[in-house]
Amino acid sequence: MEPIIPTEPFIQTQVYDLANGGDLIFERDLFALTEFLGRSPPVFYGGQIADQANGQLQWLIMANLPGKPESPMFRQIQFSLRDNTWVDGLARALQEALARLLPYHPVLRHHVDHLDYMLFETRSALDNSRAAANHTQQQLNQYAETIKVIAKERRTLRQLVAKRDSTIHRLKTKISVLKETISTQAEQLQILEGEGEGEDIQGDGYSYVSNDNDYEEEEEDFYQHLPAGMDTTFPLRIDG
Repeated sequence: MEPIIPTEPFIQTQVYDLANGGDLIFERDLFALTEFLGRSPPVFYGGQIADQANGQLQWLIMANLPGKPESPMFRQIQFSLRDNTWVDGLARALQEALARLLPYHPVLRHHVDHLDYMLFETRSALDNSRAAANHTQQQLNQYAETIKVIAKERRTLRQLVAKRDSTIHRLKTKISVLKETISTQAEQLQILEGEGEGEDIQGDGYSYVSNDNDYEEEEEDFYQHLPAGMDTTFPLRIDG
């Protein structure tokens, strides 16, 4: 068996050999046809590649249909195709391999053209449906991420509003306390100003209110009762 040469760079991670037996779609028909033609069972290889503009991974499926060196001779057939998943790509490769071997069948080869046409139409519709489904899924993923971001921002805004309301309530409480303090201090100031106009002096058994006018009157009365011609200047002695 000649080694298969990849038509595109990829890392092979899957291998499917019809000789191992399986129950995939088109597999039994393909295996029966290869036995009828005397060919070796086909082998399919798969690996993911990332060469799309949107960064989406795709599966590259490569098929190897071994040739037959003895009579009747058959040349080796190799082809590759792309799909979104390994299973879907493998099913398409099995169908493609069946279509490529049918022309060698003595009876069914007359139906190859019709089968190719039906295969092309079906594959085109399937590709369009898958592309639409992938696009829809990408949009749903974007919507989900957007909803997560909006929900997070909403929670943050709620926390900020709650913090703002708490701050406003605390400031209102402080303002109320300050107003009461100012009112109390204003009342105390009025009382102190009223008491400053006169001072109660209490002695032994009596009390009176002293006033600056009283001191002036007493001083005048004192000088009036002094003898005439008496020197009213008093020497000031400072010891030390």
